Amino acid sequence: MSSLSEISIFLDRYKDFSKRLERQKIAHYKAKFGGLLSGYYSLRKVITVFNQKEAFNYNIFEILNIKTAEVKTHTPFLKNLLNPNGSHGQSDLFLNSFIQNFIPQNKRDFFMLSDIDDYLIEQEKPILKGRIDIYIQSLNPKNKFGIIIENKLHAEDQKLQLNRYYDFINGRKYGDHQMIMFYLTIDGSDPSNYSIDMNLLAELKRRNIFYNLSYRTDIYNWLHVVLNSIKADKLKYLVEQYLEIIKHL
Repeated sequence: MSSLSEISIFLDRYKDFSKRLERQKIAHYKAKFGGLLSGYYSLRKVITVFNQKEAFNYNIFEILNIKTAEVKTHTPFLKNLLNPNGSHGQSDLFLNSFIQNFIPQNKRDFFMLSDIDDYLIEQEKPILKGRIDIYIQSLNPKNKFGIIIENKLHAEDQKLQLNRYYDFINGRKYGDHQMIMFYLTIDGSDPSNYSIDMNLLAELKRRNIFYNLSYRTDIYNWLHVVLNSIKADKLKYLVEQYLEIIKHL
């Protein structure tokens, strides 16, 4: 019986010891956590002060929930930038750099006009059985050309829509050196055979008329370089925000 009593006493003491040890551990880690928490609060105060001046996480496209809106955001935003008479006030900065970056060298000079009023940039241009997202044309009778930009983020392809776009621009009696078609997607992918006849697509690529563009690489890199030449701070901040949403398309 005495042995059982001793064992019982031992167990009681062990329980008491375990509780005291646990309390010591809690106090030890609480002290360490308290120091960490104090450092966190100090850092948070510093970040808050900087954020008041810089608004790190403020993005108008995110706030309005329009970062993936093709018709309401990307098409009108790009159209305005490409328009030399757009409200951005940077004249032909964006259009010239777009031409320099994406039109092949053997055609490039033909698309550079000396008078910015000779450019006409249209959004949702109506044609027979469709609308072209962005259409750029020359009003100079001696230097006629047309540029089609089909902006395709998440919208579904329309049956043979790119065939109709080519029929429209080809109906203007342009030569190959006078027309360009850009198919702009998130990753620069080809259109489906529902959107264009594959034989026509291969022919247009061979004739240097049709080109794929990607938001994540082409548009991002183009605007990132142009950013340094923008003179209006308000516009520069907005383009920076636009670049941020392109990263996450």
